[in-house]
Amino acid sequence: MPERVMLAKKYVEGKTNPVGYYMSHKIDGMRATWDGKKLLTRGGNEIFAPHWFLESLPEDFTLDGELVFAPDGNECGNFQQTCSVVKRHVPDERWKHVMYFVFEFPSKDYTFDVIYDWAKECVTPPHIRVLEQIICTSVEHMKQYHDEYVGRGGEGIMLRNPDSKYEYKRSKNVLKVKIWDDAEATVIDHLPGQGKHEGRLGGAICNWTDGRNDRTFHVGVGWTDAERENPPPIGTVITFSYFGLTDAGSPRHPKYLRIRDDHE
Repeated sequence: MPERVMLAKKYVEGKTNPVGYYMSHKIDGMRATWDGKKLLTRGGNEIFAPHWFLESLPEDFTLDGELVFAPDGNECGNFQQTCSVVKRHVPDERWKHVMYFVFEFPSKDYTFDVIYDWAKECVTPPHIRVLEQIICTSVEHMKQYHDEYVGRGGEGIMLRNPDSKYEYKRSKNVLKVKIWDDAEATVIDHLPGQGKHEGRLGGAICNWTDGRNDRTFHVGVGWTDAERENPPPIGTVITFSYFGLTDAGSPRHPKYLRIRDDHE
């Protein structure tokens, strides 16, 4: 089944020369596409934004970007906070603090450098912003840009091949650069807690199958008190972060991030 959006592959040092690529911040919001009439999740479900928000979006071309709830003006974003606002069927006043960072224009059949130059000239309302891109001049430049953003609380950065067009798949033309990786796994069992967590979730046994790895492992950290009281049901797909792999191929220091519910 083809993807509905263009997805990134992982940057591997020495495999791709980033010089000349566009660099941008990796926003931790909720992926959202605009089809000319509706805002949709990555999985194709409608996002019920206020009329004033939708009326400001174009009718003659499509958009791809991230919605971010940013009441403090922090563009880094927070996925869970954003979901608590934008996944409601009845939008509330918190939408006035939601930004739409647009980084792709799928219906425009041009290479990314042409699209970006064109997009910067578009007049957009304050809550819709074309995500800033800067050209990478060296590996050291890329690392400095990454470290500066991570130091502000960001997840990492993205690299985009300026000579490529939009693709509805996971593409080598868009790469994510992160210290911590993240991936998806399926909850297959709950482990009881001990000590202060007695009587509630201690951790989850998960299965990770992504085409390269087929591992069962324990995710014991990252859970809130509410999630330990009411853990994701068995069979739920979650997103977890990890710091590289063990020699056996299992994720190091896996940490629960969230339910991967934007596939719905």
